[in-house]
Amino acid sequence: MKDFFVSYTGSDLNYATWVAETLEKNNYKVTIQAWDFKPGDNFVSKINEALLECKKLIVILSQSYLKSKWCEAEWTSKLSEQIKLNERRIIPIRIEPVDLQGLLSPIVYIDIVDKSESEAEQEILSGVSDVVERKSTGYPSYYNLQHLEIDVDYYVYETSITYIKSCKSKVLVGGKNKIHNRITWFPNEKITLSSMTDGVSIEYLDLRDTNLNYNVVFDHELKKGEEIEFRIKAILSNDKKQFENFFSTEIITPIEQLNIHLNIFDEAVKKVYTQKLSSSPMNIRSEEPKEHKFYSPYHWRIPNPELNFEYKIYW
Repeated sequence: MKDFFVSYTGSDLNYATWVAETLEKNNYKVTIQAWDFKPGDNFVSKINEALLECKKLIVILSQSYLKSKWCEAEWTSKLSEQIKLNERRIIPIRIEPVDLQGLLSPIVYIDIVDKSESEAEQEILSGVSDVVERKSTGYPSYYNLQHLEIDVDYYVYETSITYIKSCKSKVLVGGKNKIHNRITWFPNEKITLSSMTDGVSIEYLDLRDTNLNYNVVFDHELKKGEEIEFRIKAILSNDKKQFENFFSTEIITPIEQLNIHLNIFDEAVKKVYTQKLSSSPMNIRSEEPKEHKFYSPYHWRIPNPELNFEYKIYW
């Protein structure tokens, strides 16, 4: 007796064989037409044999599957067994959006649409198991990342600003390969972004707000607990001379150490001021600015900057 018979259409062969391989790697016995039906076999007889000798039917659920009369014969045969024995006999795996109607509609399916390979594998193995481990993954993290250290280098020129952000971070929520970032700048000036880290690229996002939104894209899926490093360079044009004399960073994710390095190529600048500001007008904990002698570069080191506060440096 086999554990599963995989039912699929030819257009979904790649999904079907991947599911079969995944199950067999985890010690399940599987029958699948692509591997177990040989030239010269009686196709109808082999289908009947596979249905009779499997405990459960895996359905690779797609639009093509729902249109196939052969597939309909397979799942309706197993459905009658499910109703008669009042035991689970059909396990659909949804690989694309489908409109389920009729007898298949009330059957709970395993959903791997828009899942990464590791997420899909986990969903399938959990879904086919008759015993589900009654254990959570722990208290959900509110943030995807914890930054261990961020260094921000500002280079102030007459017609442009160069901004280099270097991050050492710990992944709190895995399964993705993108980290969202944003830069606030004048809408009639230009921002040119580039990655300074191998295996990391930039993806611009078309989001309608006052910021330039972009993703830092890694060449691999990030794992929970993984420590990562990346460096991004931005060149901000100042052709219209709208930039005045300050930079600020709003803290929206946990940071253990923030370092700001200010480079100004103007000998007239003798002092700089640093200030911690509340992002909310209802919060009265904003601090008075602190005056410092300026030497280029000026280094402002901030351990454990407070969430939802803005750290501003100006001259």
